[in-house]
Amino acid sequence: MIEYENFVYLDVYRTGSRHTIKLLRRITDEPTVRAWRHSSLTKGGPFATPRGKIVFTTVRNPWDWYVSLWSYGSRNLEAIHRYLNDVLPAYEVERLYDTSDPQKAFRKWLRTMHDPDFSNRFMQEYYPQSHLSSFMGLYTYRFLRVTTRYPRFFLHRWRIRSAAAIKPFHARRKAYEFVIFNEKLSEDLAAFVSRHSDRCRFKSDALETIRRRDVKRLNSSGRPLTGYRQYYDDESHALVARRDAFFIDEFGYSF
Repeated sequence: MIEYENFVYLDVYRTGSRHTIKLLRRITDEPTVRAWRHSSLTKGGPFATPRGKIVFTTVRNPWDWYVSLWSYGSRNLEAIHRYLNDVLPAYEVERLYDTSDPQKAFRKWLRTMHDPDFSNRFMQEYYPQSHLSSFMGLYTYRFLRVTTRYPRFFLHRWRIRSAAAIKPFHARRKAYEFVIFNEKLSEDLAAFVSRHSDRCRFKSDALETIRRRDVKRLNSSGRPLTGYRQYYDDESHALVARRDAFFIDEFGYSF
């Protein structure tokens, strides 16, 4: 969550958030009020919700998001080992991120990340403790954790009892008004800036800056295969389709 004087960006992990944050620093004259990366709007407490500010977030195709998360981990194995070595032998961790056979490794990793018994043993976040991991995908959970109000209290099984309950929960508790799609991030951000230029004190050259930086934009995950579809087989495709069905439907994504 990056809060400015008149707007707030809810920076969901691996949705182009780093690029977006860098752009915002360049294109607005407003100072940053608060900055808690990948956190909800209400992290600061019951009176932390800013009134009258424009709130937006970024989203990404779930199938692509999982590949990005896996690829990032494969390039940061030292950090990954610190999380997983207590529950897996080192050689098993390396198999999960084996870039010499990325399709096999990714598919095994995807199944492992969505095994509730496994996630409950190692994840140092509220996904396991929420008791939602039996039916909610990791991406859907992380999205809701950043974009809904008071997720540490409400994002739990006692409020979301089944996959069918995710949609009404999101509708009641979402904290954002606008969505920027990672697949057309520069275009959507430019439209947002044009619409709110005066109110959010965007600079006169903001649109040109967005276009110029788009040319230099890079995917930092360093994937061994180019297209995300190459990583999936029918089983892994169906796993994401089932567990992140709410997100796919809500934002109109397809494989």
